[in-house]
Amino acid sequence: MTTTEEQELNYATAVIELDEILAELEDDSLDVDILGDRVKRASELITFCRERITSAQTQVEQIVADLEQLGNDE
Repeated sequence: MTTTEEQELNYATAVIELDEILAELEDDSLDVDILGDRVKRASELITFCRERITSAQTQVEQIVADLEQLGNDE
């Protein structure tokens, strides 16, 4: 992934692209030379999505902890 692609990529577009790659992989007519590139791209997108999910989870946990702290302070 290039820097420009990373800047434009978000979770929703990554999932859409993964769906497109999956459809290509399910098509028996996919050229073997392209197969490796598509699998590599899918791997990059999966890593990106996992990182975004982990980041969101951490943010949510922090917000919940902050809210619990506020409730305990009252």
